[in-house]
Amino acid sequence: MRWMWTALLLVLSGCATVAAPGTGALSADGPQDTSKTLRIMGADFPYTDATVKAFEQQHPDIKVEYVKGAISFEQGSVQTLLRSGSGPDLLLVNSGPGRVGMLAKAGLIWPLDEVFATNGLAGRFQPEVVKQTKASTGKIYEIVEGLDVFQVYYNKLIFAAHGVEIPRDWQGFLATCQKLKDAGVKPLLAGARDNFAGGWLLGALVQASAGRQKMSEVINGSGSFADPDVVRGGQMLSDLIAKGCLDGGQAAALDGGQAQAAFWKGGGAMTVVPQGSMADARQDGIDVSQYGAFPLPTVDSGAEALPTAGLALSWVVNKSTKSRSAVVEWLRWLASPEYLKLTAAKGRTLVPAQVVPAGTKLDPAVQDGLEKVAKGTGFNPSVYLPDAAKEAWYQAVQGLLTRRMSPETAMQGVQDKLGASR
Repeated sequence: MRWMWTALLLVLSGCATVAAPGTGALSADGPQDTSKTLRIMGADFPYTDATVKAFEQQHPDIKVEYVKGAISFEQGSVQTLLRSGSGPDLLLVNSGPGRVGMLAKAGLIWPLDEVFATNGLAGRFQPEVVKQTKASTGKIYEIVEGLDVFQVYYNKLIFAAHGVEIPRDWQGFLATCQKLKDAGVKPLLAGARDNFAGGWLLGALVQASAGRQKMSEVINGSGSFADPDVVRGGQMLSDLIAKGCLDGGQAAALDGGQAQAAFWKGGGAMTVVPQGSMADARQDGIDVSQYGAFPLPTVDSGAEALPTAGLALSWVVNKSTKSRSAVVEWLRWLASPEYLKLTAAKGRTLVPAQVVPAGTKLDPAVQDGLEKVAKGTGFNPSVYLPDAAKEAWYQAVQGLLTRRMSPETAMQGVQDKLGASR
């Protein structure tokens, strides 16, 4: 195989010297611009092969080697790849300041401000997305492939069979849960063993309790997870468990995929997932016409319920790339209307970060997510927290699900780690 580094990296220790942060121009010719082969590692989307083929047709002088596979910050594989000196030119990784920001501060990836400026890329992305990518470093280090929007997805047939409607406030949500429970239906499904879905659920709850403005302050450093309104979000999770709306032990034992599969098979009435779950189910041939979505209702019956959202996946550039000109062409391709239209036609499940050209047809769940983003969304803390605070966030989820932590202890633990990181 040409990519011998993929086997080598399985045994790399991750203790290689970290390069200093990049100060040169990614697009400049020079010693590190010696290859016309573009090596990429990222997810295997339904549209991956089509986008690579289209790029090579537009750039016949560039050969793309695309290795499909998941790479994880939590297991350290992203850092190992970038430190190895023999990794790919581009990686598709989990987005956000808590992840990409860490790579930037370690000097492992290229800043992309000049690429954005000289190629007019900033205007092709939603302004809020560009703002978020600069939040932790003041520079752009990632091109966002897409966003996730998290809502309560519900089974319309189960709701209709038991005479319940979409709840309008938190007390109505609890009443809906109680009615479903009394009828022998599992009201809410979650799978938090792999942490992600647990973070989605708790994020929706703290948003419903504290609201967007306060959670924005918490994420950006002027607020606190120990704020009583945020702690109340943790209490809401405890209340769901105490009232039998959610089986906390089962949620801690199942991973996200298992819980989602059970939901799409009619195993429960509601679950908190991103739009991609429904889009994937549709592509898998599941009849999703019986499902709908709504933002988790707020504790204040007069407040507008907002979904939470977060940057999902982003492209980053290896500081050690020797194919800088080819990398720039790929980045230009990612930002193009043609790329977005092709991904939409071939099964895109992420909400676009780009400005969507007129006439682009998206999956209905993705389109709904896009419209929610345009109106305003809350924050999925998992994306925006630095690494230590993110781990404390996931520990809070597990502690609340298993009743080993009080809401006060759980949220104070997150705040302690967040404060230490800053």
